[in-house]
Amino acid sequence: MTLKTIIDLILEVAGNRPNIKTVREGNVYDLNDIPDVEYGVFYVTQGTHSFSQETITYNLNLFYIDRLTPNLDNRLQIQSDGITEIQNILLLFAETYDVEIEYNANVTAFNQRFADDCAGVFVTVQITDVNDFGVCGIN
Repeated sequence: MTLKTIIDLILEVAGNRPNIKTVREGNVYDLNDIPDVEYGVFYVTQGTHSFSQETITYNLNLFYIDRLTPNLDNRLQIQSDGITEIQNILLLFAETYDVEIEYNANVTAFNQRFADDCAGVFVTVQITDVNDFGVCGIN
């Protein structure tokens, strides 16, 4: 699969989750320019990708973001929900599209001001697929 296909399919899986209202790809700080964003948010940003003759590996950062209440008492719940949502999205994606995902990933919790005061988590995952072109293929 191509990078675009992988990201489009992950966004599709995420968009079908009942607690996720906004799915995006690109710079997560673009949320600052969306004053009426619907939460929960699922965002995909790119890392460094690599390929060998047999495989291609995509490094992607997956974010789950939700709005904090005024007294910030839902921070831990948002972060807990985010870990669960990202795990579910990855499991559904891997099962549906038969790709290998490196699950030994670290989850980072955060608080951040976007268009609203938010909390969330992100994880960097490696998705490996067959390199259909090898080192000599021409597209």
